[in-house]
Amino acid sequence: MKQFSKSPIIIGGCGRSGTTLLLSIIAAHPNIHAFSKEIGVFLEWRKLKESSDINFEYHPRLDRLYRFILTDKISKQANRWCEKTPGNVRNFDKILDYFNEKVKLIHIIRDGRDVMLSKHPKKSDAYWISPERWVNDVRIGLKFKKHPNVLTIKYEDLILSYEETIEEICDFLGEECTEEMYNWFDNTNVRKNEAWSGSVRKLHSNSVAKWEKEDNKERVNEIMQNRDVVNLLEDLDYL
Repeated sequence: MKQFSKSPIIIGGCGRSGTTLLLSIIAAHPNIHAFSKEIGVFLEWRKLKESSDINFEYHPRLDRLYRFILTDKISKQANRWCEKTPGNVRNFDKILDYFNEKVKLIHIIRDGRDVMLSKHPKKSDAYWISPERWVNDVRIGLKFKKHPNVLTIKYEDLILSYEETIEEICDFLGEECTEEMYNWFDNTNVRKNEAWSGSVRKLHSNSVAKWEKEDNKERVNEIMQNRDVVNLLEDLDYL
């Protein structure tokens, strides 16, 4: 409580949408300590009945957060922490209530066609994200688009308009956009994560619009048969 005097930062979004990359970039800021692993502390919620009139909602795995705070090597300059678990997006309402809105939430969105091209790391013949999951997670997050404590960004903007997007993020967080942020790759401490097959890589445009490649045509045609997917792509100006 003495060191982390500023509001925490929590990242959420559908899996394979760039949540880990965003965490790695934010981790380069000298004032922010980012947990390199997905803690999942904000995924489970329970109701604790303390009286006949009031139900208190809480998350039962706060110990995971404390464990990382106690074991991580934290810079003395860091005055806030950042946690990333994609499923956080499904509980933005509970997180805002829990922190009495003294929290900053970032929702990152990516073109669903690229999201649904990712193969499952343990099942080579299966895709990681279903159309239903992408639509559900993105729609839930978009409910908070106008909330002052929630910033919605696109993965494609982070890749193709990095400086402009990172300045928007820093402004939202109330942080100076330091030199470390402009050169995040050389300054981040989040270099490995279970979401990556290897280690962190520099930004490259090859990760954008992979759905346009001829090899992916069959999968994309299958995806575009889903009316909910098409409607959401249109709402997000991807079509």
